[in-house]
Amino acid sequence: MQALGKGTYTGDIMTMVGDDDVIASITCYQKSNFNKERHCHDNTNISFVIHGGCKLKKKDTSELLPGRLTFNYAGEYHEVMNVADNSRHVNIEIEQHFYERYLTSENSISVLTKKPDFIFLMLKIYKELVTDDQFSSPSIHLLLFNLLAHSEKLANTSALPSWVKKIEELLHDDWNETITLHDMATIIGVHPVTISKYFPRYFSCTLGEYMRKLKIEKSLSLIKSPGNSLTSVAYACGFFDQSHFTRTFKEVTGFLPAQYQKL
Repeated sequence: MQALGKGTYTGDIMTMVGDDDVIASITCYQKSNFNKERHCHDNTNISFVIHGGCKLKKKDTSELLPGRLTFNYAGEYHEVMNVADNSRHVNIEIEQHFYERYLTSENSISVLTKKPDFIFLMLKIYKELVTDDQFSSPSIHLLLFNLLAHSEKLANTSALPSWVKKIEELLHDDWNETITLHDMATIIGVHPVTISKYFPRYFSCTLGEYMRKLKIEKSLSLIKSPGNSLTSVAYACGFFDQSHFTRTFKEVTGFLPAQYQKL
């Protein structure tokens, strides 16, 4: 087993920016020569698949497709298996003193990585890494800080009303269904006014915006699947037409669907 130090990965680093707190990189994995030895990282590591994919083994084995990410605690052993050729990942590495300096924790970051906004954050970080100029490192920091500022309260699940988690699970399970405010109120047993008043506080957006984010998140792997047209993806994700899908995708991710498809 290996323990990988700061800025070290099992693939080939294509570009890297960062400082003492956060390092971001694009890493390429080749099917013919990737390092499949079980390993851990000295720092917290978040890996987001841009192209290709792999199987990842921790306690269980999971498949990472484009648009999906994995969170690894510092010192958490895992094994990368069955890498697709030319698989490209965005890797974010967070130093321990980052948590102390900004009054957050590994657990807080772990919870946030399950939110749709974190997926879109990784795409924006990828764009900064490709740009790779003098503004990339501070821009990546600002992107991460802004998300933390808006979402830290969601990481502290013990402080949330119980209905918030129920709504989150309901919306994720039924992301492609038309759910009205009264439907949600009936299912979770909370007055519609309560949901309407407090939803933006706990989700940092309106209900409609959140549902559109979920649909765009689901579209990421579909767009990358061979044989899927953008029109078919738009309809599969519940959009009325491709133009509506394209506008929403651009607004949420910073990319046009056709641009993302070619990454």
